[in-house]
Amino acid sequence: MKEQIQDLEFWDKEKFRDRSLKIMGGPEIVSIPVPDDVIVCDFCNDQISEFPVAVYLGNALCRRCLKGLKKDIRKGRKNGL
Repeated sequence: MKEQIQDLEFWDKEKFRDRSLKIMGGPEIVSIPVPDDVIVCDFCNDQISEFPVAVYLGNALCRRCLKGLKKDIRKGRKNGL
């Protein structure tokens, strides 16, 4: 049986198109476009090139960080969290 993690999604390349970073500081908001092929892990900043990409609560995860997340969730369930 495959482990289910609430709020975990898997995105294809198409979901990463037309993104931008918004920088807020001072009186204005600056929007900087992000190239479609630049996908980094929001936990460790490693570049991600394999698809689909695991996305947990809006954060992209590399395979190593996804394994760590699964381990932490299993540990939390074991401890009644």
